Amino acid sequence: MTHHNGKRTLSLLLALLTAASVSLTACSEKAAEPEKDDSSPGAPAQTQTDAVPGAEAEEEETETQFLPDALDGVDLGGATSRIFCWESWDPGEFFVEEDTGEIVVSAVYHRNLTVEERLNVSLDWDMYPRNDAAYGSVMKTAVQQQNSSGDGTFDIVANYGMRVASCATDALLMNLRDADRVDLSNPWYYPSATMAGTLHKGYTYFTAGDLSYNALARMSGVFFNQALIADFNLEDPYELVLEKTWTIDKMHDMIMNTYVDLDGNGKVTPGDQFGLMVASDQIQTLYYGLGNHFIEHDADDNPVLSDDIYSERVVAILEKYQSLFGEEAAYKNPQTDVPDIFDEGRSVFYIYPLGHVSEAGLRESDINYGFIPQPKLTEEEELYHASVTNAVTLFAIPLVIESVDRASAVFECLASEGYRQVSPVVFEQAYKAKYIPAELQT
Repeated sequence: MTHHNGKRTLSLLLALLTAASVSLTACSEKAAEPEKDDSSPGAPAQTQTDAVPGAEAEEEETETQFLPDALDGVDLGGATSRIFCWESWDPGEFFVEEDTGEIVVSAVYHRNLTVEERLNVSLDWDMYPRNDAAYGSVMKTAVQQQNSSGDGTFDIVANYGMRVASCATDALLMNLRDADRVDLSNPWYYPSATMAGTLHKGYTYFTAGDLSYNALARMSGVFFNQALIADFNLEDPYELVLEKTWTIDKMHDMIMNTYVDLDGNGKVTPGDQFGLMVASDQIQTLYYGLGNHFIEHDADDNPVLSDDIYSERVVAILEKYQSLFGEEAAYKNPQTDVPDIFDEGRSVFYIYPLGHVSEAGLRESDINYGFIPQPKLTEEEELYHASVTNAVTLFAIPLVIESVDRASAVFECLASEGYRQVSPVVFEQAYKAKYIPAELQT
């Protein structure tokens, strides 16, 4: 994300992340007005979000960025800690070979260096190709073999969410609450990710948080094209969010009459202009992005089916989205994700994770774009929500390991140093938003 210019800057209204599990819920109380960038008249420059009302919150934030942890004085004697990780969609999520000076790369590099120096340990990141580690069963097989042989090869697994969850349900992972140096109450773990990893009261097998910036990058929202908003004389999406009038119906109204047959072949093709696009793997977020759940927890923290599934509200949501995607202006080819359509300036809205800002197509594009939460169902509902896709990374410790002390110390230190060094950089410099620590979020 080293390429920036005055024509193309990101204004993020949704800066609160309270969790990173199946549903990543957030709320936006207020946001700053975009400042003008003289290098590009009319284009919003770097915009900060203050999601906690009151100046006193900012003062408290400065203090909480450097919360102490329980790792001072820990010395692992120069041991090597191996971590199984996958080739995720977010480059440099876990480690980088050298500090190139690029802001996120530099933050990750120095986070890992700090962990090694603090704990006197060598980190060995064992990365597997995406298809093998995620959609295949390489990681799960490795954990099964480790548990059977007792060789303790990997201290930590960091992988595609579904695979880690599958290991948990098959009793292949350690209860993180038995990992001596892991404190899941710390702000560097997202509470709903921890809850998602809880299969019974007192038994939590995976979590997510500041262990990596992937939970931020996989947060799904709505990109919009500033130029097309102006061309069609549409309402300012930022103002709609701030006024709490950004709803499914409003999005529906705004895409009407925005379809243009650019290639002139009389057919709807990817070469045309659209009002709305959603990647096929993002359709799930239309459900979660309205605050719905498939799974909840009962009084004993056992996972149970959510009442949302059978609610009249969900029926109304389905009806509204069915109507919305029935419009000609809504690009619909569930087998094809064509980000180029938005990146080339040919779609008003694009529902996709925030991490798209670091992908080559948009990074090298000249379009002026913004990013807002997915819409609410009605204006009367108070909060906007955000969700992550199943490509979010979950972190766990195998059931059989060589040293619980080493694994838990590295786990905790990666999270706490990510909280201090990586997440603020990703928010404030890479994603152009103000970072709000977990303990200040609502």
